[in-house]
Amino acid sequence: MRLGFLSNGYRKPILLLFFLSPLAGEGLSGSTPPLAFLNPGVLFLLGSLYGSGALLVRDYARRWNKGWRSILILGAAYGIIEEGIMVRSFFNPSWKYLGNLAIYGRWLGVNWVWAEWLTIFHAVFSIAIPIFLVELTFPQARSKVWLSQRSRILFHGLLVLSVILGFFAFPYNSSALSIAGCMVAVVVLGWIAKRVPNIVPSQRNLRVSWKLLVPVGVSVPAGFLFLFNSALIPIAIGTMIVGALMILGYERLLARWAVRGFSDLQRLALMTGAFGFWAVFWDPLLEILGRIGTSVLGLTFLAYLLSLRKRVLGWPVEFSQGQLAAGLTKPAEPTLR
Repeated sequence: MRLGFLSNGYRKPILLLFFLSPLAGEGLSGSTPPLAFLNPGVLFLLGSLYGSGALLVRDYARRWNKGWRSILILGAAYGIIEEGIMVRSFFNPSWKYLGNLAIYGRWLGVNWVWAEWLTIFHAVFSIAIPIFLVELTFPQARSKVWLSQRSRILFHGLLVLSVILGFFAFPYNSSALSIAGCMVAVVVLGWIAKRVPNIVPSQRNLRVSWKLLVPVGVSVPAGFLFLFNSALIPIAIGTMIVGALMILGYERLLARWAVRGFSDLQRLALMTGAFGFWAVFWDPLLEILGRIGTSVLGLTFLAYLLSLRKRVLGWPVEFSQGQLAAGLTKPAEPTLR
């Protein structure tokens, strides 16, 4: 089947990211039962939401000539669109996944702790990591702009349509002020993402072993999941402050390493640790609790990560430490059709 709107030579990475993003954001976390993805309609609808969001985040970042920090900020904006505007879980005290966060951290009609956690989750796991994995899968295309003018319009339309459908599928009478606040936050994050400076490596010799990078990757989902769901800190604002400090700490660590020059193998080790937490620890637990298929999905992701590692090990050192290591390249514009 020919997909005329994806005729600029980047059909494969576009399609992979379109489906990988929902499988990561919804499947690995167990939010959507893995067996549901066998339904083509469900897979397409989730791809229209998550996949379109990831493709557009990447497209904006590449057209602006921005790197990983911009992608994470735009990913946070996506999380606000999904959770704050579409399903409005930021405001609904009866949202099915809230648990004790329906009370802990709720103030002025907002689930603040939940909102911070889900914004981080979507930025990292639904958007940023899938983008970087697809770019490693298709390294020759990773510095390019994938979307033509027609495909940009298409994915904007799919995202808007899925948000509208979700808005009515998950009814909750949140105030107009709440929705307006989310819209303002999205605009502000987009403004920041366009202006945040890139980190250009001054060296290409970061000497950090995968034995350290994988645990650092694991610590991201494990640390935030525990922090935001344990409610150990008596005052919720304390949890939110600690969460913000953790974000700053990880950003500073990654920035410091990025200046010294990440290789693709090192970057992959971080992502393997982050996704490995869900695949090795979280998904088997969900399987025991009755979420059939989560372990298989987790093992599939692990196999994908290991296959990527094998491919990266076969690349020349110069290529593995090349363009994306800087988080910055001048994109070659495709022919707009």
